[in-house]
Order: sequence, then C-alpha cells, then structure tokens
Amino acid sequence: MELLSVKQAAALLGVDDSRVRQLLHDGKLQGQRVGGRWLVSGDSVRDRKDRGPRSRRPLSVRNAWGVLAVLDGNRPVGLSDAERSRVKMRLRNLLVHERSAPALLQELLAARAELRSYRVHSGMLPALIAAQEVVRGGASAAAQVGADYVALGRAEIYVHPEKVDKLEAEFGLVRDEERGNVLLRVPPAEMWSFLTSRPVTAGQVRDAPASVVAADLLDLHEGRADTAAAGLLEVLLARYVQPRRV
Repeated sequence: MELLSVKQAAALLGVDDSRVRQLLHDGKLQGQRVGGRWLVSGDSVRDRKDRGPRSRRPLSVRNAWGVLAVLDGNRPVGLSDAERSRVKMRLRNLLVHERSAPALLQELLAARAELRSYRVHSGMLPALIAAQEVVRGGASAAAQVGADYVALGRAEIYVHPEKVDKLEAEFGLVRDEERGNVLLRVPPAEMWSFLTSRPVTAGQVRDAPASVVAADLLDLHEGRADTAAAGLLEVLLARYVQPRRV
C-alpha cells in the first residue's frame, strides 16, 4: 500500500496540512501513525479526489448528542419534541442498516465535540486521566463500559469548555497534532450533565456513557477499536428496541 506524508496528501487534494489531519481524525481519509507521524493511504487520497467529499452531512451538535443520549437510555438534553422524533428516526435507520451502523454513526456524530491533540509526559497520564475535571472517553474508558479494547500510553478524555485552560496549565499540555498522546474532546457546556450522568463514588474516576465511548472508538479507525465499538453498538441498539419512554 502506498503511503503519503501529510504534506503530499495536502498537495494532491489542494488543501492545507491541518485539513488533511482533520480528515484523518474524522475517518474521511485512511492512514496510520508511524513514529508519531501520520502516513496517509494514497488510494484513499485519490478516491477522495475523484469522488469529492462524501455527501452525508454530520448531525448538528445538539442532535448528535441527542442520538448518543437516546442510545444510552437517557432523555436528550434541550431537544424539542420534533427534534427527539428526528433523533429516534436516525436510530431506526441504524437498525435497518445494522451492518453499516458503525460507519453511519461515526459519520453522523463527527461534529459532536471540538477535537484537540496534546502531548504530555507519559508519567503524567495516570494523574491526568484521574483529574477531577476529566471524564474518560474512548480507549481510556472502553474496558469500564464492557468493550474489549485497551490502548496503553495514551489518553482519551472529555473536558468542560470552561476547564480546558486550567487543565492545560496544571499538566503542561502542549498542542501536538503529529505526536500527541492525549486526545481531548471539548463538548458543548450544556451536554456536560449527560457526560457526567453515570453515578460514581467519592474519588472514583468518571467514565463517559457507553454510547459516547463507542463513538470515540469509531473515530480511531483501528481494526480492534472498530470491532470493540461494533460490539458496544450491538448491545445498545438491541436495548433500544425494547419498549421505553424517551
């Protein structure tokens, strides 16, 4: 398989380097990290150039979190009755297209949070993940919500938008899109109550709901992560079809 640097891929697509990295994060280009740097699949670059961007648009931020809330058995935050009906329609569509549900979900939820990549000393990762301001997501919470996935040496976390600056200063987080070992997602402030809805005891680390963890794993575009996310989604969708009030 031909692999291109980010700069080579950007030149072929006529975009800047940051756009290529965002496409990689969103799964709209295929690639892999080697030595802390992205290498991009030449085939995926040429395919995107030939076909143009995919036509399916991500859901709005509120509707994306609405899908995640309903999928996890919660009432969506701040949605009207009409919006809740559309959210449930999206989930019915996932059930109809069960085989492609993970790919559809990743695409629909791509805009749910601001994504930032940071680098921090590996010795600081345990303290960072356990920080009071943090909710573990993705690979960092997978095992805790029943997903068969473990990734050592990196952290995936959610942080309230008002706490990001404090966390950066406290742990010396440095923005690094190429060699980052911390993937930080900043959700809308109004969704924080859903992210922290799982009960915990004093001093316990807080994990994101299973639906959120599944979406995070899909964003990694790794074989093991995709399999783990598909397993979580199968359970969540099966539970969704059981009668419940939403």
